[in-house]
Amino acid sequence: MTANCPVCSGSGTVLRRLGAEEIAHGLQAVFGQTPPAGAVPGDYDLVECAGCGLVYADPMRAGGAALYDWLTSFAKYHAQARWEWTRIRDILRAEGRPLRLLELGAGQGDFLETLRDLPQVAAQGIDLSERSVAKAKARGLDVRRASLEDVIVEAAGTYDAVVLSHVLEHVATPGALMAAVGNLLAPGGRILFSVPYSPMSREYLHDDVMNLPPHHMTRWNIRALEGLARVLGLDLETWMPKAKPAWKRALKHTCDTIRGEGRVRGLARLPVVLANWGTFRRVLADHRARERVGGRPAADTILVSLKREK
Repeated sequence: MTANCPVCSGSGTVLRRLGAEEIAHGLQAVFGQTPPAGAVPGDYDLVECAGCGLVYADPMRAGGAALYDWLTSFAKYHAQARWEWTRIRDILRAEGRPLRLLELGAGQGDFLETLRDLPQVAAQGIDLSERSVAKAKARGLDVRRASLEDVIVEAAGTYDAVVLSHVLEHVATPGALMAAVGNLLAPGGRILFSVPYSPMSREYLHDDVMNLPPHHMTRWNIRALEGLARVLGLDLETWMPKAKPAWKRALKHTCDTIRGEGRVRGLARLPVVLANWGTFRRVLADHRARERVGGRPAADTILVSLKREK
């Protein structure tokens, strides 16, 4: 029996089966090493909710220590900066009032560091990693080791902004998590979070194993985000960076298809495309048909605000 949607509890339809061996092979292709035993805990179905359009894993069995101890050992796994951090700063500055902010999963404080020159923002963070908390404290940041449950008991209804950078897609209970986060908001407060926008543009070429279980348990689009806002009773607003033109994406992905991902760059792509014009036209058609959000072709990430009324 297919599991119900973890956001709206609607029924779902199986899109495809993902075998553990297929997932492990994909991880090996990305990182150049075979993942350790237990990193991929089993097979999954990808299921699409008939009610809100969320695509989710069945079973909702997220990656554990075996997966993340391995992934975090690779430097390229760690984001150094994200475009949405600048947009969040702009949103906070535009509020024009003192704000109390909490970042969930603050890590070593890379995002909080960007808020130092906003004196109106009293920024705090929590994380479960003692090592990361120690690094954040060494930078003079207000980060402590605590769980969401701890903070809800201590500070329900007190934060003007709660930030989650690429957290929601990793958890097995996204609806319950966001309901709990909503309990932290003061009147007029908002949750600010970012997720990959699925399908990501490179997934017209092949599955992105990093956007599949057990790494990502959910795949988000605008319909699913509208469903989440509706379930939580919060007001939705979204932002995206400008997507690359369809022809540029098609040039790259045609060459990636023919020669291997990332092996042909710049002007060297032109002769490959000319020699494989039929492939280029098919890839270009896929990108031109990409879903539009706010009147523009969807980018690969989206920043979301879920705001409580005053």
